[in-house]
Amino acid sequence: MLALAGCATGAAAHQGLASVEVFERDSGQVLQTYTKDWRRFVAGRPGARYALRLRNLTPNRVLVVLSVDGVNVISGETADWHQVGYVLDPGRTADINGWRKSGTEVAAFEFAAIERSYAALTGRPGNVGVIGMAAFRERPPPAPAPVA
Repeated sequence: MLALAGCATGAAAHQGLASVEVFERDSGQVLQTYTKDWRRFVAGRPGARYALRLRNLTPNRVLVVLSVDGVNVISGETADWHQVGYVLDPGRTADINGWRKSGTEVAAFEFAAIERSYAALTGRPGNVGVIGMAAFRERPPPAPAPVA
């Protein structure tokens, strides 16, 4: 039996700034992405733990705001693109293994039935199965003031 997770970005680039891949944590295998009606999906085994690999595709730093099941993976808040995210240096990757609970603890991402999902258990089942990503360029520093 397979569980499908909708992926707002799949392994494709988001505005050419960053990409995300879904991989099984135990095997390290990147899950194949399927596309239907302009949406990307991955098939996961129920109970399997997974992680997300973010990749900066630019020569500049980028901010990646990431959500799983409609929940920001760092703050635990209902997802919004104005929230906290990961800053990736040029060409760097980051593996995200779960929702951040503290500076040292994470709650693992796991393919599960809707009613057992973290979002549903916290009263937010509306986006279960959706991986969302927003990527932003770093603002250049302001130009120095002219010397008088």
